[in-house]
Amino acid sequence: MTDYNKSANQKVKLCHSRSQQCAVSTYPHFTLTTNLPTMNSVLLLGLLALISGTAAEFTCTRGDSVFPKKLCYDEVCANKVVGHIEEEFHAAFKYLYMAAMFGQYSIARPGITKFLLESASEERSHAMQMLDYLDTRGISGKSSYNFLQASVWTPTNGVDNENGIEAALEEAIKMEIGVTSLIKEVIAACSDDYHAADVFTNPILDEQHEGLRKLQGALKTLKGMKVNPITREGKMVAEYFFDLKLQSGEIL
Repeated sequence: MTDYNKSANQKVKLCHSRSQQCAVSTYPHFTLTTNLPTMNSVLLLGLLALISGTAAEFTCTRGDSVFPKKLCYDEVCANKVVGHIEEEFHAAFKYLYMAAMFGQYSIARPGITKFLLESASEERSHAMQMLDYLDTRGISGKSSYNFLQASVWTPTNGVDNENGIEAALEEAIKMEIGVTSLIKEVIAACSDDYHAADVFTNPILDEQHEGLRKLQGALKTLKGMKVNPITREGKMVAEYFFDLKLQSGEIL
């Protein structure tokens, strides 16, 4: 049986019901008395000490009256957001680059170009939402952002072939998986800042999962259109009609 008593700086008393061996420790906010084996009692005390020693600190006190200054923020969360913004801008830039490849007159794939430009706008909007979060806290972002040429998508055979759009969709899926994983790291770092965790979970993380679902569905559709045409020319025709569907909004 466990008994909780809310009060500051009370003792935690854990006793074995048979041997009456007790472990006592001071822990703020509540008193915990429970019947547990001695080893479990020690483990629980260690866990409580770990939590109390490593919990993130959300700073939101009046303190001095020197304003403006950083207000109501978590340092770990803020640093993680500052670092992640570059990833969002990088994803946006990569989508723009891919769109330019398909949009040039010698390729002329307006459907996939339209989709890639919209994706670039979404990634950029995520970065802007994160910048807005920092701005509301009075926290400065980076003074500059760098984009490496080596990280830009350069398909081995170009995009003017029977697998150009398919390769682009696969690259987009890989990139979105990576960005989604990084966003989850941001949310974990912001667990003590409820507003930040909420903003980055919905709409940002929600849009990431929805985007991945659509991308995988589109790729499945394209591969399905290529099942019967086994020739190179047949696959190019399949990509052409798939691009028309993208342009009309039937897909994505």
